[in-house]
Amino acid sequence: MTVQMVSAVPARTSEPEPYDFSRPVKLARERAIELMKSTESFARSWQTELSAKLRTTCTIVALDVTMRPYEDYIGTLPPTAAMALCTVDQLAARAVLQLPLEDALGWASRMLGGSGATANADRPFSGVEQAVMTKTVSTAMDLMRYTFVDAFPRDVAVESYQYTPQSAKAASPADSMIVIRLEATVDERVSAISIAIPAGALLDSGAELLGDPSRDPALLMRAQLEDVPVRVSLQFQPTRVRPEAVLGLVEGDLIRMSHSKNRPLNFAVEGQVMAKAAVGSSGSQLACVIVDTQEST
Repeated sequence: MTVQMVSAVPARTSEPEPYDFSRPVKLARERAIELMKSTESFARSWQTELSAKLRTTCTIVALDVTMRPYEDYIGTLPPTAAMALCTVDQLAARAVLQLPLEDALGWASRMLGGSGATANADRPFSGVEQAVMTKTVSTAMDLMRYTFVDAFPRDVAVESYQYTPQSAKAASPADSMIVIRLEATVDERVSAISIAIPAGALLDSGAELLGDPSRDPALLMRAQLEDVPVRVSLQFQPTRVRPEAVLGLVEGDLIRMSHSKNRPLNFAVEGQVMAKAAVGSSGSQLACVIVDTQEST
C-alpha cells in the first residue's frame, strides 16, 4: 500500500512582489464613494445634453468606478470600438472615452439630421462625423470637470481616435486608470460606455479626496481672513469720570488719566485689545513697539 502525502499549501510559483503604496491596486472606500457621487451627477447632466443633441430621449446610468491597470482595462473592451484619446494636462498618458463604433456612428448620424441608422457600421469616422463626435466628447469632459469640481484635471482635449482598442497606446500597461462605466439607452438601444482617466491626474487634482490639509475649512477661512484689512489703535487705560465733567468740557480743559506714563498702551484691533505697545517713531511718523502679545480676556 502506497501512501501519498498531499500538502494543502500550494507551492510558491513566483517571488513575492513589493507593494507600491504610491500606486494602490484599488480605490479607498471614501474616495470611491465621492467619485461615484460625482459620476452619477455627471450621468444626469450628460443625458440631458445628449437628449437635446440626438433629438430623442436618452438615459445614462452610472454603473461603477474602479481603479485598474491600463492593460486590464483594455482587456475588457471589444475588438472594435470608437475610442477617443484625450490629452490630460502635461501627462504622457491619455484619457479615453470609449463606446461601440456602430452606436457612435448612429449618434453622429442623428446629430447631422439623419435617422441614426448605419448601413456600414464597421468603418472609421468621416471628417464631418469626427468633428461632431469631437464636440460630443469635449462636452462630456466639460461636464465632468463641472461635476467633479477640483477632482478633475483642468486641461483635457481630444487628440485622436482609435478603432482597435487593443492596439491603442493611451498609457503604459501598468499605469493605473480610474475607469468609469456607464450605460446609455437611446431609443431602446443600450450602449456600454467607459471613460478611463489616469489615476494620478484625477486623484492628485482633487485635494479633498487625498485629505490635503490645505482644503481644511478652518484653514481656508483663516487664509481668507488674513487678507481682510482691519483697524488698529493704541489706547490708554480707561478712566472713570462723572457725566457733569464730560458735559461741561470746553477747549483747553484737562482730564487726568489713570494710565501711568511708564505703562505700555493697549494695542487694539477693531476695538479688541490684542497686545501691549510702547510709543515710538519710524522716520517722521509715529509708531508703536509691541512689548507683550498676550491677549486680554
